[in-house]
Amino acid sequence: MSHFYLQGFHDVDIMKSLQEIAEKNTVFYQTDFLIDKQIVKQAAESTSLDDKNLIWISREKGTHCFNERNSLIADTPEYNKFMFYKNQDVLAFSVEIKEMQDNVIKGNIYEIDYAEQCLFRQKNCSLLKSVAVTFENGNKELFSSEEYFQNTAQLQQKYGQIKEVHYEAKQELQTKRVLETLQKQKEATQRGDIKQYIQELENKSVSFEKETISPSFQNIKKPSIQQQLQQNAQKNAKKQAQKENQKNNIKREEAR
Repeated sequence: MSHFYLQGFHDVDIMKSLQEIAEKNTVFYQTDFLIDKQIVKQAAESTSLDDKNLIWISREKGTHCFNERNSLIADTPEYNKFMFYKNQDVLAFSVEIKEMQDNVIKGNIYEIDYAEQCLFRQKNCSLLKSVAVTFENGNKELFSSEEYFQNTAQLQQKYGQIKEVHYEAKQELQTKRVLETLQKQKEATQRGDIKQYIQELENKSVSFEKETISPSFQNIKKPSIQQQLQQNAQKNAKKQAQKENQKNNIKREEAR
């Protein structure tokens, strides 16, 4: 039984599945998913195995997609993104890209036990050592993490636009062990049904909307037929009285 994953959805259309989850779970900034689609597409086209595993997070206000390996090295932007939401209600997934069939990206999606993986990262992730950067002109340079993050703009002015970034851990063997541990956990994770999962999200969303309707609206009841007839009669009587008053006023004016 996996401690880090709640269930796994195998051989699914990754784009379609993630988009449907976002539509059900992410209320605001759904356009974030347009960026996610580009990241998934680039990962599918990449020849690097490290790029084939992503983390995808859906929350009420937006989504995030980033490289899974990088999220296992402390002090990287990906690690910080993963840990940032540890006290919030989010859905997190590990995405494994397997192949592309007729322009459809296929693979596996694992629902993450978010609290457990946050604790796991805090205890087991190696610190960042250096950043290997490939520029568009083909040049490759190695920088310390401090030099890279503090001077990114200046480095681009000197070397050109950045094409690819690779983070190197201080304990690279530890990072590999962490990845192996997570992979074994994925293999032990029970399989789920993606259609059923998305339907449950939709049901949860509808239920939440009902619960958040103001009690004052919930308690409004349609008047009975008898009450409606009484109300209509009162309205008609009031209108008739107004007409009579108008006639009397006209007669008084004519008498003058």
